[in-house]
Amino acid sequence: MSKLSGKALEEQDRIHGILVEMFPGNRVERDVAAESVLWVTSGPELLSSVKALMSETGIQIDRLSDLTAYENIDGRDGPKRFIMVYQLFTHRFHSRVRVKFAVEENEKVPTLTSIWRAANWLEREVYDLFGIPFDDHPDLRRIQMDERFVGHPLRKEYDMKDRQPFPDSLPVRIAARTPAISGQE
Repeated sequence: MSKLSGKALEEQDRIHGILVEMFPGNRVERDVAAESVLWVTSGPELLSSVKALMSETGIQIDRLSDLTAYENIDGRDGPKRFIMVYQLFTHRFHSRVRVKFAVEENEKVPTLTSIWRAANWLEREVYDLFGIPFDDHPDLRRIQMDERFVGHPLRKEYDMKDRQPFPDSLPVRIAARTPAISGQE
């Protein structure tokens, strides 16, 4: 179990209880750090759940600290191909709540950019690396990979050894280390 102090564990227990009450039909579980994980079933439910968590006075989620995805290759989290993972944080209680939901390949996920500006870059990263599209995103384009790159490198079918050289790219040369001038180091 977690090695949290009594006060922090009490806060997480309280938040977990609120989540179970607020979302009676949803799966609400604990991770190895005793933090709550709320599973939602769809994109529209994601939006309504996030808005509810922001307004709930017992939780007051006020930050999207991260969002990512993983490929549900073993099917442990249901039949859909990808699992979206949203890390939400409450400054007031210094606690996190994770929201997850499953999406199929090419299924559009609603953007959270109207709620948090930080979602813009995070959603672009998920789109670039996994190929998961976001509905109504203001600027959905690659953010890490070259525009000419074909594929999405964090998908399991992408071979780690696969390379896509672009003939018009500038070669990178690392300069040799120059000796220090005497008296200066």
